[in-house]
Amino acid sequence: MSDLKAFYDGFSQAVQSLEPDAYPQELAPDNAHRFAIYRNNVHRGLCDALAAAYPTVEKLVGKAFFRELARQFVGAETSRPGSLALYGNGFSDFIAAHETVASLAYLTDIARLERARLEALNAKDAEPLSASHLAGYEDVLGAMQLHAHSACRLVVSDHPVLSIWTAQNVSDSPKNIVTQDETVLITRPYMDVKMKLLTRGQAAFSAAIFNDDCDVETACEIALAADSAFDITRGFADLLVCGAVDARIITDTGVSA
Repeated sequence: MSDLKAFYDGFSQAVQSLEPDAYPQELAPDNAHRFAIYRNNVHRGLCDALAAAYPTVEKLVGKAFFRELARQFVGAETSRPGSLALYGNGFSDFIAAHETVASLAYLTDIARLERARLEALNAKDAEPLSASHLAGYEDVLGAMQLHAHSACRLVVSDHPVLSIWTAQNVSDSPKNIVTQDETVLITRPYMDVKMKLLTRGQAAFSAAIFNDDCDVETACEIALAADSAFDITRGFADLLVCGAVDARIITDTGVSA
C-alpha cells in the first residue's frame, strides 16, 4: 500500500509540475515524452477551465497574460474540486498575491465576483423564502434570523466591480465608470444568475443578515445607521423577490418555518 501511495504521490506531483522534463521516478525514462503529452493536456484543460470561470479577468488582462497567470496558478494550487465546473477556487487570492498584477486592486474583486457567479450557478437547489412563508409570523419577524439561499452570494468591494464587469460584458453599457465602492447581491431566481447593485442601506442590511447572523430588527438598525433613507419594507421585499433567502427560518424565539 505504501508503494502504491508513493507512486500516486509522485505521479500527482509530476503532473502538477511546471518543469517540462518532470516525470514520476517510477516511470520508465522511455515513457517520459508520453507523460509530458499527458501533463500538457491536463494543464491545458485546467487553464481552459480557469478561462471559462473568469472570462472578465481574461478580458481585462488579455488572453496571453491570462494564460501565463493560469499556468502559474495550476502549478501552485494544491487542491481541486471533483468537477471542472467549479475549478479555480482561490484564484482571487492568487491574483492578490501576484506581484505583476497586485497593483490592479480591482482585479482581485472582479475575480471574487466571477467566482460568486460561478458558485451561484452551480449551487444546489433550495426553496427560496416568499411572503407566503411569513404568514402568521408577523409578530416575530423582527426576531427572525434569516439565512442566505444556497445560490445567494454577497460581494462587498471597495471598487466599482459591477460597473467594470458590466462595461466588459454588456455592449450598450456606459463606459465611464465612477470610482466608488460597490456591493453586489448575486442570486439565481428561475435558474438564471442575476446581479443587483445594492444601495448603502441595502448593503448594510444584507451584510448584517447574511454575514453577521443578525436578526431582522438588528439588521434594520444597522441599515438605518448606514443610510437614514433606507426603506425597511422595500429592502426586505427586495431580498424575497430575488430569491436571496432560504425558506428555512430559525428565530431566537424557537419559531421555525
